[in-house]
Amino acid sequence: MKPIRVHKGSAKNVLIFKEPTKDSFGEGVFEFLDYFSIFDWGRFLNDPIIGKGIAMAAISKKYFELLKNKGIKTHYQSMVDSTKINVSLVNIPQAYKNVTPDSKNYLLPIEIIFRIYTHPASSDLKKIKEGRRSYQELGYAVLPEPNKKLSSPKISYSTKLEAEDRVLIKEEARVLAGLTQEEINKLEELALKVNDIITNHCEGVGLIHYDGKIEVAKDINGNFIIVDVMGTLDEDRFMINVQEGKYIDISKQFLRNWFTDNGWKLIVDAAKDRVEKEGIKDWKTFCSKPPKLPEKISKLMTEMYLADAQVRTGENLGEKLGVKVRSLKQVAKEMYNVQKMHKAGKIY
Repeated sequence: MKPIRVHKGSAKNVLIFKEPTKDSFGEGVFEFLDYFSIFDWGRFLNDPIIGKGIAMAAISKKYFELLKNKGIKTHYQSMVDSTKINVSLVNIPQAYKNVTPDSKNYLLPIEIIFRIYTHPASSDLKKIKEGRRSYQELGYAVLPEPNKKLSSPKISYSTKLEAEDRVLIKEEARVLAGLTQEEINKLEELALKVNDIITNHCEGVGLIHYDGKIEVAKDINGNFIIVDVMGTLDEDRFMINVQEGKYIDISKQFLRNWFTDNGWKLIVDAAKDRVEKEGIKDWKTFCSKPPKLPEKISKLMTEMYLADAQVRTGENLGEKLGVKVRSLKQVAKEMYNVQKMHKAGKIY
């Protein structure tokens, strides 16, 4: 059966077979792709990472099952094949408009973010360093330090349906999502439960869970359900300690670092600043295309995604694809050396 509509995302497609209504779920399929996106660019069509789609599907399935075992409702239904999963669909509210409090069967137009450790590339650290916000204003009891665990996980919010994510305070998130005070408190409790499940599972296989996010919907009865995906290398940030005091990103952050170290991030930021000042919509008009990933980096990213999926799900996905994959620890050590060389201006 062919879908009635396809929504193309940067790293996955949503195949829609039945539209949701006010009173019933729709039916859809997530199709995970070998593409990635960073800095709001969209799909890097010239740089597919072989095996990424199958790894993302396996991790998503794993965490949906773990959540179900803990009594947490999600929109996951079943696997279709190695890169596709069946999901229930909810309505998407109109961007920039607050949801009415009596709404049901809709996606909350916010992302709920949890921080366990302070990542060196944390936006909060950047704001504090630049003097734009104090650590107290950002909700920290003490000044956060890179690679240090917080005394307790910190919850924050951002918009979901706007062109670029906008940071929200708790009250703004509550109003935008059409929630009562009691509901926003329950939402935070839910986010902390999901974070605990992901964090505890990852620590058991040697991954340090730094931060992540979830998306939540209200079902037809007004109950919260977890939607989209969670705990993947694209949604969350993880690190491995490769040597005493030396850490490397095991997530899409490694790619962000690579494009930052080669100078392209500065070009992106300049383009975005220009359109904001001049009131122009498309910042890509003033931005050069991203440099192509070297083949060795692309292959290393394939190993990262597949090795991560293997340690977290127990599935040898590399074998299914005919790709030889080293242990995650071995891959992490090479990633650390590659990043070190790149920062020093050496070509890899």
